[in-house]
Parts: sequence; C-alpha cells; structure tokens
Amino acid sequence: MADWESIELNPDLSEILDEMTKRIPDDWLLPSVLEEAEYIREHIVEAIMSLAKGGKGGLRDSYQVELVSKSDDSVDVGVFSDLIYAEIQDTGGNILPKKKYLAFPHKSAKSYVGVRWPKDFPDGQLSFALSSKDPGWTAYLFEKGRKAPVFILKKMVTIPGMLYLDWAEAAWEGEGLEPSFGKNIGVSFGNAGFH
Repeated sequence: MADWESIELNPDLSEILDEMTKRIPDDWLLPSVLEEAEYIREHIVEAIMSLAKGGKGGLRDSYQVELVSKSDDSVDVGVFSDLIYAEIQDTGGNILPKKKYLAFPHKSAKSYVGVRWPKDFPDGQLSFALSSKDPGWTAYLFEKGRKAPVFILKKMVTIPGMLYLDWAEAAWEGEGLEPSFGKNIGVSFGNAGFH
C-alpha cells in the first residue's frame, strides 16, 4: 500500500507524471471513441430496421462514423447520414412540392416504374386526372393502355417521424450524445461523453 503523504511530498512527482504522459501515444483515445461511435451506428441501423417498413436500406446504409475533430486531449466523433430525407424520416413533418405536385409511384406500378419519374416518360405518354375524392389535393398520372395510375400526385405529404435517433440514444449507455440536424443528420459526441 502506497504512502500517499510521502508521494505528495515528493518533489519529483511532477517530473514522474510528465515522463509517464510522454509514454502515452498521441491517439490513445481515438480507437476507443471510434469503437463507441460504431456501437452507436449499430443502434441507429437497428432502430431504422425495427421502425421502418421495408427496412429503409438506403437510409440505414447511409449512416457512417466520422471524425469531427481531434486535438491532443480531446476527440469528437459522429454518426451521420448525408441523405436529404434523413431528417424528415427521423423527426417527421410535411413535404411540400417545389412546383405544383409531389409525384410518387402508385403501389400497382412500383415495379413497372422502377426509378423513373414523370419527367422520364416521353411527352404525351402520361395523362393527368384529378381525384374525384380529393380534387384539391390529389391527382393521378395515367399511362396510355394502363387502367391503374402510374403516379400519384399530391400537394403535400405528411411523413410520420420514426424517431430512430432518439431510440438509438436511449439504447446507448454513454453521456453527451448530441443530435445534429445540419448539413449531415445524425449524432455526435466527444471523449467527455465516453466512459
């Protein structure tokens, strides 16, 4: 057992501690914090797979660990998505069109349409029709020769929030997780939140 009083009175203690500090590698904290960030990314992926219909593969795969900043005594990392729709998928909200309508494939035409949009069809191939049930807010685009609509057009779409970042934060046992809704969407933390 150490005699703390004699260590405290030792005039060489600061030199001993300085020498010990020199032996610690510069990046000693980085691997641990990056490992913790990967653990958070796994929680985000798990939350998206649990909460989303169909697993949202593009959204799920878009979350990546990134080094935000690093200095001699601190490391800040984050888990971010650069997808434009990541924030609305998490928080929810209304999407309004840039022009007159938002277009999305009708359920009966999803496999037929694939990744095409109305602008990808030749002029005159799609015909416009207002909905009889909701004429002010919904319209359809029909293709000649098809009975069901190819696209549904809406003036506004409400996306319910999955709150997957909240779910991932609750599953993480660390402290100091900060939501980020800037250019990239996600969470960040530093070594102050690492334990």
